[in-house]
Amino acid sequence: AVAAALGRGRGVAMRGMSDRVQKDFSTKSAMIRKLGKLVLQREFDMRTQIMEDAKLAKRSGMSQEELLADFERAVKFLREEVGCSPMESDICISKVATGLYMQHLGKPRIPANDEMNIVMDWLLENLACKREDGTLRTIIEKYPFVLGRSIEDLDESRRFCPEDIDFDIAVSEDPALIDKTYNCDGICANQCTQCWYNG
Repeated sequence: AVAAALGRGRGVAMRGMSDRVQKDFSTKSAMIRKLGKLVLQREFDMRTQIMEDAKLAKRSGMSQEELLADFERAVKFLREEVGCSPMESDICISKVATGLYMQHLGKPRIPANDEMNIVMDWLLENLACKREDGTLRTIIEKYPFVLGRSIEDLDESRRFCPEDIDFDIAVSEDPALIDKTYNCDGICANQCTQCWYNG
């Protein structure tokens, strides 16, 4: 009975990965169709927000020029380090600065270059990706929020990954899994959005 229960748990986790409906957090999800044309949604156009809303910079403790320069620095870093296009790098930084749940919408948290470098180094060491072949860029464009994570968050995700799931491959294919930092093993603890068991 114990072996059957253990096998059942592993099977559910594996089936959960193959049946999982992937949410689109990519840079493409920042675009909406208006009158037949793709248009960037306002909440993901950080440059325009900074230039039009002086309070945004004030809440961040900076002048508009300083906040805009900080945004441009981060965007330039992504273009140079991973080869993102101008639009993709703008959206990536806008998404990470706003936050996954838009918790920083009124006060953007733009990551520093060294913070992004640390995360990218971790991704290169821990996932099936490389800078040279563009797979690192693809991961960042699929899930820009990874740039706002700490090493502790990333290590926690790896630690809780079920044994029957290859973390490197699963997260390379679906970078949103990087936010799975819990595993209830089928005994729900009401942390479903963070749980590997939920997929």
